[in-house]
Amino acid sequence: MCALFGFLDYGKKIDGRTKKKLIQALSIACEARGTDACGISYVKNRELVIYKKAKPAHKLLLYFPGSVTCVIGHTRMATQGSQKFNENNHPFEGYADQAFALAHKGVLYNDRTLRTTEK
Repeated sequence: MCALFGFLDYGKKIDGRTKKKLIQALSIACEARGTDACGISYVKNRELVIYKKAKPAHKLLLYFPGSVTCVIGHTRMATQGSQKFNENNHPFEGYADQAFALAHKGVLYNDRTLRTTEK
């Protein structure tokens, strides 16, 4: 049920082409855990970017600028909420003093309560 993937190029030593090959390979390898949707998130020019679609990873071109140093990704097997509504797919956007991206693995059993109490 779902998978998380990504990279952190802490030393800025990986060229953009290699990073793109890496994220594509990781996302496709994670399809074994979910083919209903796939998405990635990264920061470009101090702005959070989230790209996600209700498609398996091998059908997506996961583009991001070569200068990006950190990408998180998620492949989804829908257990709750239809993948056809893209807001149900990961990563999600949140805000707490600044924008952030969140992806999780598993089912949040108290999601309805969280939506009500935490908006």
